[in-house]
Amino acid sequence: MEKNDQNRNFTLSTKVTACQKAKFMQEAERLKLSLSEWICGTLDMSINAYEEVDKSEMILQLQEDNDEKTNIINGLKLQLNKVNALLQQKRKIIAELHYANLENDREVYYNRKIQ
Repeated sequence: MEKNDQNRNFTLSTKVTACQKAKFMQEAERLKLSLSEWICGTLDMSINAYEEVDKSEMILQLQEDNDEKTNIINGLKLQLNKVNALLQQKRKIIAELHYANLENDREVYYNRKIQ
């Protein structure tokens, strides 16, 4: 942009429906601005709006990923609890068998001594 153009006004235009135009004019009047001033201000305020929309979509996607991973973790916790319960049962059985085996060994040992 040339130095002389920095303070010059340029016209930007867009196509809107009659309802949109009426709504925009009503908002400008409410703020005691001309339609042109309101549009310019609105454009200035929304320069980075699309970047924020992208961030909100990214946040939504991350939340969905997090929910999915939380569900996976909860499922794995349930499986782990089941495995731990089975392991506890197996340990109990092993301890009982070990105890029974010790009792059997004692019996055999005493029987041999007696004979």
